[in-house]
Amino acid sequence: MKALLNLIIMLAPAVVMAAGGEHGGGHHEGIPTVTIYQLINVVILFGGIIYFTKDGIISFFAGRKTAYLEAAQKSAFAREQAEKEFVDLKNKIANIDATRAESLKKAQEHAEEVRKQILAEANDVSKRIREEAELTAKLEVQRAQKELREQLLQDSLSAARMVLTKDIGANDQQKLQTEFINNIEGAR
Repeated sequence: MKALLNLIIMLAPAVVMAAGGEHGGGHHEGIPTVTIYQLINVVILFGGIIYFTKDGIISFFAGRKTAYLEAAQKSAFAREQAEKEFVDLKNKIANIDATRAESLKKAQEHAEEVRKQILAEANDVSKRIREEAELTAKLEVQRAQKELREQLLQDSLSAARMVLTKDIGANDQQKLQTEFINNIEGAR
């Protein structure tokens, strides 16, 4: 049906022109006949264009309207999301600002506790080192005293042997040995 209507619309200007040529171009007073035929051709042309393209034009603009409405909804949703995120960020910043002083105070308290703990550990270590040094010194002094005693005993024995062998008789020697043994037992 549309194909037939297209053919009629395409041939209508030729038919109109042929009808006008029969009268010799007809010049009447007022509007010339050719102009009337041209006007009829233009009306037919626009009528055909509107008839055949109205569904396409309507669907095109309906599609554009739908796309525009969808884009507007997406934009509104995106704006709402952005506003929510803005409010959330604003609240987080306010919360951070509010807790900043408290966080700094906690950090300072923690640092003070750590400092005290380090000082206590350092004091413990220095006390232990001091005690070990004192113990080592005492042991060294005792060792030195023992070595001195042994050396003194050996020197005394040597000197006593010399004196005994030269100046002392058998009775005196017996008496000295008894005293010496008593002194050695007392020293130990």
